[in-house]
Amino acid sequence: MSNTIIARGVDGFYHPTSEDEVIALVNHARATKVRVRARGATHSVAWSIYTDPVAGLPLDKTLEASPPAGANIDIALDQLARLTWLDEAAGTVEVGAGIHMGFDPSDPFGVSTIANSLLYQAFLKGWAVNIVGGITHQTISGFTGTGSAGGSITYAFDNVAAFRVVDGLGAASWIARGDDAFDAMLTAVGLMGVVTAVRLQLVPMYLVTGQEATTPVTGPECPVDLFGPGDADRLSLAKFLKDQPYSRLTWWPQKGCERVQIWQAARAPVPPGDPTLVPYQEFTPDLGGQVKQLLASVFFVLLGNTDVAQIDALVAARVTQFGHNLAGLWATRNGGAGAAATAVTIATTVLALPVQLLARTGAMRTLFPSLLPLFNPMSGSTPTLFNDYYWRSLCMDNTADDIMLGTEFIEIWLPIQYTQQVMTLFKAMFDANGSAATGYYAQEIYAAAPSTAWLNPSYSDGKDEYRDGVARFDVYWYRDNAGEPDVKNAFFEQYWDLLKANDIPFRFHWGKFIPFYDLPGWAAFYRASLPRFDDFLALRARRDPDNLFFTTYWQERLLGTAV
Repeated sequence: MSNTIIARGVDGFYHPTSEDEVIALVNHARATKVRVRARGATHSVAWSIYTDPVAGLPLDKTLEASPPAGANIDIALDQLARLTWLDEAAGTVEVGAGIHMGFDPSDPFGVSTIANSLLYQAFLKGWAVNIVGGITHQTISGFTGTGSAGGSITYAFDNVAAFRVVDGLGAASWIARGDDAFDAMLTAVGLMGVVTAVRLQLVPMYLVTGQEATTPVTGPECPVDLFGPGDADRLSLAKFLKDQPYSRLTWWPQKGCERVQIWQAARAPVPPGDPTLVPYQEFTPDLGGQVKQLLASVFFVLLGNTDVAQIDALVAARVTQFGHNLAGLWATRNGGAGAAATAVTIATTVLALPVQLLARTGAMRTLFPSLLPLFNPMSGSTPTLFNDYYWRSLCMDNTADDIMLGTEFIEIWLPIQYTQQVMTLFKAMFDANGSAATGYYAQEIYAAAPSTAWLNPSYSDGKDEYRDGVARFDVYWYRDNAGEPDVKNAFFEQYWDLLKANDIPFRFHWGKFIPFYDLPGWAAFYRASLPRFDDFLALRARRDPDNLFFTTYWQERLLGTAV
């Protein structure tokens, strides 16, 4: 085995093509006292992914494609994405850590396709996983490493059988289900080593069949009692989340807009022959769907910013992305890039005057209640129905563009039995404080099953408050809004302060925004809320005694300070 390291790519990443090359990079890092991290699809906040920046730790967001400069080693796993069937008849497969769950449209390396994705390759052989998240752009290592989940208490992403990991001593080994370290590895945020491969035990292919409807938040049209205990006609929200095999609610609580979009689905077997399929599509993959996203993106830019020059730059970037998307859609048609360029010219011309007018008058927030229904109308008595293979329709947000509709959020996980109390508290805060509390974006409500993973936000030993699963509250923040939402006295603080003041237990999704102030206090909070927290840190230290993977970001959050 050679310890000669590969050259750094012009993009700033090391792109190993084998586990031996990963080991050589780790050994080099240990010898030269630098740090090592590996990226997935960058759907986590940037400095939870990368090594330390060379000029201090800036505030950060997701989809940061470039690693920091300096001597540290940032690894891209795009060349470790092979799928190998260990037992095709039994659905046992081994995949490289860099394989994407589905197609990643933001892949900067140009490697990801639907054909080489995990879910599609498994689909072709009649196999599936039990759940996916709202998108399938992530890599397998990134999805598992951050403790991500879909919207279900019935099903969890429990298909992982083993991880192949290179630790901080340069030793590669399998950590399999049943091993002492497996539950630590299940949600390890890159702190236990570099994952090079994952073994999965798949399940037979299935369809999801369901519906989506947008209704008022109260009254007979809403099929869920969002703020109460339920009655003979409607389930409580907690009961709905428990009973639906797959579900998601998107809540717009702003005054004059109050509505909830309820997505729900169940499994169905794949019938013989060719099934009649109706995919779920949040946005149609055509000109109309792209125009709707462009207009929505301009809508959110105007709501979240006041500087006219900044608004102009952001809108121009979205029009450029709009053109890029159209060129991709029309690539095989006559006109192709030329037609896309024409559409961009038209979009720029049409948007220029109203954007300038709204930016200079600041009228968008006044118009918000009137304009939101254009993007999210009530369904009335006709919900949207779908029936499709799970890998295309269970990921509800796959057709939303990551750039035009760039969304950041906190994801708060709390025991399912607190759902009604939290909904009541949030509604009271919204009624009292208006837009300062609601913002101008949505709230998302999911569920997740309990987990044995030590750092997972739904961790449970089977005897605690988390044993029946969790409700997850995602508070959205448009990526290019002015300001940073997770610092002291910023937008997100009021949410976790409200929960703490009312003794509601909660935990955070590690890949999303978490508090960026009072780091010692929050480290103590994480330790108190996760019973295996110290066990994880002790095991992590044994596997990485030189802190190769333990960056300043993670030291400050888990320890309260950088060592």
